[in-house]
Amino acid sequence: MRFGARTGPARRRAWRALGCALVLVALAGANVPAADSGISPEPAPAAPPPRASVRNSPGWYPGVDPESASVVIGRRTNAPVVREPFRGGARSLDELGRTVCRLLHHEARDSMLALCVNADEFRDILWREFPQSRPATGLTWQDAWGAVGMRLHTGCSGAIGDYGGRVLEFVRFERADTTMRFKNFKLHRGLVLVARNDEGREERFDWLRSVAERKGAFKIFGVED
Repeated sequence: MRFGARTGPARRRAWRALGCALVLVALAGANVPAADSGISPEPAPAAPPPRASVRNSPGWYPGVDPESASVVIGRRTNAPVVREPFRGGARSLDELGRTVCRLLHHEARDSMLALCVNADEFRDILWREFPQSRPATGLTWQDAWGAVGMRLHTGCSGAIGDYGGRVLEFVRFERADTTMRFKNFKLHRGLVLVARNDEGREERFDWLRSVAERKGAFKIFGVED
């Protein structure tokens, strides 16, 4: 999964407040029918709506972003070094591929989810190095994990539903993108899993898109749901 620019909670609240204000202005400017006198009153000229500004909304703050360059380079350079290891995972990309094929065959959804980055690992190891974690975005790790964790759950469950029970022999991973190197981990992106089916034909599976690596442990990070 790739993070994109998102509006922070305070800004989202400000935009929601602005949207409500504009709706109220539109309703206030609507023509209300007069009592039935047989004569249609001349519509009063509509007053121009007040110019709304998000700066006047509660929770607004100026967009000071001293780390804006992190968006260009793809990581925050001042993220701290952490000691926490990945819990579980595979010892190599190939071992992870073999494990995924075995878990698909046995329809082991819970074991597949255990092979993914978990909430604690995302919070303590990965999140603080992503540009989206810089203070100017207003995002928290919970905001991001809500999307990442849900996609991991639905993506792995979907893969079990689509390919579960099949006999698949792992062949290799193909890579469409380069490996991104962060201070505390690596991210292998654009992966395609190639496996041989029980008829001896190779098949390509692109639901598993990225893998996080830390100190010799490999865990699923990005999937297509």
